[in-house]
Amino acid sequence: MSNYTTVLTLLFLAEIVMGSCDTKLECSLLGDLLEMAMKHKGPDKGCQCLSRTTIPAFQSMLNKVQTPGDNGVIKFEKVVINIRNGYNPTTGIFTAPVAGVYQFSCTVMSENGKHLSVYLSHNNVKQQRIWLKGSSHETGTAINILNLKKGDQVAVKGLGNDRILDIVHFLAIL
Repeated sequence: MSNYTTVLTLLFLAEIVMGSCDTKLECSLLGDLLEMAMKHKGPDKGCQCLSRTTIPAFQSMLNKVQTPGDNGVIKFEKVVINIRNGYNPTTGIFTAPVAGVYQFSCTVMSENGKHLSVYLSHNNVKQQRIWLKGSSHETGTAINILNLKKGDQVAVKGLGNDRILDIVHFLAIL
């Protein structure tokens, strides 16, 4: 059985378990399955064994309205979780502590009646843009999968001098 088939089978079994057990047992079983999947070594024997406590992940939110300026980094200063300390709330930049495929998500909200444009930046290269036309308070979300090398940097940057309301987040997980 290939590595991918094994992982997919474990995740499928996790879905079956989640539909039939109480919440505490679900979390425990799903966590055990994920940990087993992370420890499974492939034919290259180069697998980094990561656990629930060492998988890089962060979630951050804005504390206040910001106007980052053109190509200015948005600093999500309220850190909810920051496993492996990859996210720096002072700079607003996530630096990959380990290489791997990461999922990033960013949600922003415009001022009532004002447009807003931001983008996800990977090593200072635009990846995905959120543009809100501003007919009311609008929200937009960008979700992106990036294959990062250790030390790669990801941030959310502004386009123009738009104000970003404080009901937003920036997060990632390996």
